[in-house]
Amino acid sequence: MSDGAQEHTASWKTLESLEEAKHLVDRGVLLMWKDFKQVRKVLDDNQFMELVRYCAGRLSERVESRLPEEILIESLLVIFANCHNEDILVAFLHEILEQPNRMESCTILVELAITAEVSDAEHSEEIFAIAVALICELGNMVRQFQQSNSREIAVPATRLLDRISTYLLSVSNSNDNCIRLSLLHYFGTMEKGKTNKVGFNRIMGRFGHTVLEHLFTLLFNKKTEAVALQFLLENIPHILEADDHAQTILQETWKHYLLKKPERFALFIQALSQYLLAMPDEEARTCRKIYLQHLALLLKKVAEVDHRELGREILGAMASFAREPFFKELVPMIVRDSSIRDSFRTLVAKMANATDVESVLEEADSFRSSKRGRKPSFAKTNKTRIIYQVKFLGTQHSAKAS
Repeated sequence: MSDGAQEHTASWKTLESLEEAKHLVDRGVLLMWKDFKQVRKVLDDNQFMELVRYCAGRLSERVESRLPEEILIESLLVIFANCHNEDILVAFLHEILEQPNRMESCTILVELAITAEVSDAEHSEEIFAIAVALICELGNMVRQFQQSNSREIAVPATRLLDRISTYLLSVSNSNDNCIRLSLLHYFGTMEKGKTNKVGFNRIMGRFGHTVLEHLFTLLFNKKTEAVALQFLLENIPHILEADDHAQTILQETWKHYLLKKPERFALFIQALSQYLLAMPDEEARTCRKIYLQHLALLLKKVAEVDHRELGREILGAMASFAREPFFKELVPMIVRDSSIRDSFRTLVAKMANATDVESVLEEADSFRSSKRGRKPSFAKTNKTRIIYQVKFLGTQHSAKAS
């Protein structure tokens, strides 16, 4: 295309090619939300990937100039918020980390994505939510980059990760569910295995209860259960490693749904038990111990109302962890607890002395399920990336569980 023809492309509205899109990026023309439809008509996913990689190069060249960077980052956020293919966002971040001044570029990206005022007020919430998701994804990539590269990367990468945590904690007062889910997953992943989970404990204290309510409502809704289950399974281990306040929030949520949706909650307990058993032993040791404590408290609750079928499900879940060292300590504690109904304690006592714990449940007539026929189950989904899960679950309105 000649320079003369390019000059006529004054806006994204009249875009006709990838080359024109690059030219608009060079000229610092902001991509507005309303113009994205036209861009989507012209560019396919592969061309979008090429465009965002081009933007990454431009971003790293302009680190000294704030205004062009703000325009470029807002245009990119409009693309990421409207494109359903996460590979486009990932391609951009990979390219940023390939740049010679990668740490400087990332620092600018973090600051401007989180703090810059966006010009499109009508869509500012969606833009801000994707900005947070972008920076969470960047943080995870920087950590992987740090682990797989030489020592000289370690110090600047650590500094950048600290900066990312500071900026992300600064937005943790947000009421937006997408942002909350992004933060829950990010700090859970980044502080996994740490004794002192500063960021994760703080966000659990701020909005853990609300987020869990939202997720469990979606778990007990046919249209959303598959993605909600995936998110819960991947993130509850982080909560199980967190502080006492986080455990109280988790237990209160579970007790509520245990009695409100007994059959579906029993399915959830089965799925979570299988997930924790499939984790590597060293990684899962703490999670499994805390989970067994949660199950003991749930058992106490169902014994109060004498719900035998639920009791059987919870005891079955506990029995699947019979090889865990903590199981041997927990069973006598339950047996000695006189506030628990005798029929439940007697069954637990039998489990304590049995070589085959699960067979004890099979033989317990009064705890046998009265239901016959096909067993219910959760809908399955292909495993999805966290950005998709957050976008899907965060934008659902969870007024009622069906």
